[in-house]
Parts: sequence; C-alpha cells; structure tokens
Amino acid sequence: MRTIAFFNQKGGTAKTTSTLNVAAALVERGQRVLVIDMDPQASLSMAMGVDIPVLERSIYEVLVDDDVRLRDVLQPSSISNVWIAPSHPDLAAAELELLNVLERERRFAYSLSGLAHDAFDYVLVDSPPALNILSINILVAVQELVVPIEPHPLSVMVLRRLFETVARVRRLNPDLRVVGFLPTKVHHSSRLAADMIETLRDQFPDIPLLTPVPLSVKGAESIVEHTSILDYMPHSPLSTAYRDIAATLAAQAVGQHEHV
Repeated sequence: MRTIAFFNQKGGTAKTTSTLNVAAALVERGQRVLVIDMDPQASLSMAMGVDIPVLERSIYEVLVDDDVRLRDVLQPSSISNVWIAPSHPDLAAAELELLNVLERERRFAYSLSGLAHDAFDYVLVDSPPALNILSINILVAVQELVVPIEPHPLSVMVLRRLFETVARVRRLNPDLRVVGFLPTKVHHSSRLAADMIETLRDQFPDIPLLTPVPLSVKGAESIVEHTSILDYMPHSPLSTAYRDIAATLAAQAVGQHEHV
C-alpha cells in the first residue's frame, strides 16, 4: 500500500483537483484507491459527493478520538471505485485540541497503520495550504510526496521552506521522499511556465518533473459535477496529463521493486 500526499503549503496549486484526478486515473489502471481529505476546507470531500452538513464522523474524529478508527469513516465517493475518508470544517480545531496530546504529530500515522495493508493499493492525501500540526502529521505518516506547483516565481520561492520542513520531519520519518514536482495550471505558450520548469530542473536536479497539467476551466467544471475530468472529458489534454502522471507513479513503484 503506497501512501502519497499532494503537498504544498502554498494555496492555489491544484492539490485537490490533482488528488481527485490522479485517483481516478489510478482506478482506470485497475488500482484500489483511497483518498483522505486532510484540509479543513473539505473541498475534496465536497467535490467527491460528500454531504458535509449531515456527516456524522470524519477524519477530525479519527485524529482527536482514540475510539474512532480510520476504517470507521470510510465511504464510497462519487468517483467510481474511489473511497474517501472525508474532512469537516471542525478539523480546523485539531491544532488546539492536539496541543497537549502525547506524540500529537503521529496521530495520522497511527490511524493509517490501523488499515489493513492489503485493503488499498494507493492512499492519496489532500493536504491543507499551510504548515501546521495537520501538515506535520501528514509528513510523518506518508511515504511519498508529490508537490503541485503553479507557474509563478513565488511558487518556487516557497519551496525552500517546504524542503526545510521535510528535512526536519525526516528525523521522525526517514523514508519520506519527494517523488516529483507537478506543474499545474500551465499554459502551453507561457514563457513564465517554461522558465519556472527550467528553474526547478536547475535547483532540484534530483527530483523528477511529472507531466505538466494544462490550464483549463474544464477541470473546475468536472468538480462541479462531482466527477473526474477523465469521466467528464476523457479525451481532453487534461485527462491525458493525469493518465500520464498515474502511469509515472505506477512505473516508479515498479522501478523501486526492481532496484530492491
């Protein structure tokens, strides 16, 4: 079971859209996929058809209540064959509620460890646009990070802080690794995007660049319909990009196995 977080403390990088569509692309490849919404805004949960006002339990209860297991909150989503552990706005209170809890940075890791390791092939985590206790919990719990990044100079500038945080967290999770940058909202003729991608190659030569996701309003339209772009416009450049990303992630797993 691979655990991959779409992680960037900067907002507006298409973490939620990417989590949803990569999940759908992995299911197309025959994989069993769970997504976990760790953002108090619950955008992924709403996009995947969860009715937040009537939600009885969410990832919030899993983190703050020892009697609630992750499996207790799982439900099928509106994306065919993708399961979700939904979020709730109450999750914003977790920072204060976990303040005096022993090993509070490991709460999410404990909940993940309670899942049967053969229950899913992939667990994809949507992260909040912040560096806080929720973010640290994610970094301590998962094996891999995909870093969505939009083509803007500020996006590259904030990466320094992200990597400083990852380096510190590796004391608690030495196996954590960044498996790729994911350029999002990329206009095919944008000089700015080309420059940013070149900067990423220069500054982070050891981190792969995943297939860029083109700028398109169709992705937002599919979210409104509670479906993936792969179902909404299966032959669009956006769908092709997400299928390529899923294929790359799957190939990385094969490569790791062969290397071992």
